[in-house]
Amino acid sequence: MRILAIEDDPDTRAMYARMLRDEGHEAILAADGVEGLQLLDPKPDLVILDLALPDLDGYEVVRTMKADPSTRSIPILIVSASRFEPPADLVGFVAALRKPFDLPLLPAMLSLVGG
Repeated sequence: MRILAIEDDPDTRAMYARMLRDEGHEAILAADGVEGLQLLDPKPDLVILDLALPDLDGYEVVRTMKADPSTRSIPILIVSASRFEPPADLVGFVAALRKPFDLPLLPAMLSLVGG
């Protein structure tokens, strides 16, 4: 799968890159929500999204993706240290993991949400 990870922490981004590549996926990395939205073309198979991002937070990234017909069907895996309580207008995420999480959970979650 082609997976876009939108994460502001450089160590976590590096961990995603390593883990995704070890699992045979193509890893595309973004440091904030604005950069993440710019990397949606070509369309990834899945987005791993942190909520607490600089400039444009994860909630706004989801809203922007869901408002665009070309990106609304992309599955989103929320991975955040924050407790995730989606607002009423926020729909379309597939699953959520709370940081910190056990590393084997990520590949297992990817297989569930992305195939």
